[in-house]
Amino acid sequence: MGQSKTVKEFHEKYKDDRDAKVVSLNGSLFKLMSAIASYDTEDKDAEVIARIGEGIESMDIVSVPLFDSGLQPAEFNGLKEKLKNEKYDELMNMRDGRDRVSVMTQGGQHEVKNMVILIREEDNAVVMNVNGTLDMKDIAYLARHSKNWH
Repeated sequence: MGQSKTVKEFHEKYKDDRDAKVVSLNGSLFKLMSAIASYDTEDKDAEVIARIGEGIESMDIVSVPLFDSGLQPAEFNGLKEKLKNEKYDELMNMRDGRDRVSVMTQGGQHEVKNMVILIREEDNAVVMNVNGTLDMKDIAYLARHSKNWH
C-alpha cells in the first residue's frame, strides 16, 4: 500500500517551512529496537515490541503552526476526508476542548497497514504517519498493559 498520497503532499508542502518541526525515522531504527527487544525472551512486553518494530517500515512526523505557515484550519481538517478517499478508516476520534485527534488506518480486521494520526490543537497541526503492518493483537496488548510501564 505504501505512504498515503495525501500525507506525502502535506509533508512535501510543509517540510521546509521555517516554523515546521519534522522528524523522519526509517525502518532500520525500528529493526534495531526490535532486535534489542527480542533478546529478552521471557518478557512478553519486549516480545510484542519486537514484533511491532519488525512491522514498521518508516515513521514521519510533521508539526506545523497554523496561520504562520500559511496552513489554514480548513486545509488541515480536509485531510481526514482525503484519507477516507484513499480507503483509510477512522479507528478513533478524540476531542478535548478545541483540540482534536483522529487515528486513521488502512488494513483489515486483524492487522493495520499504515496509520495516520492527525492532531489539531488551537494553533498547531501535527501529522504522524506510520508505514508498515501491525497486528491488532499487539496493538491491543500494548494499550492494555501500557499503564504498567510507569
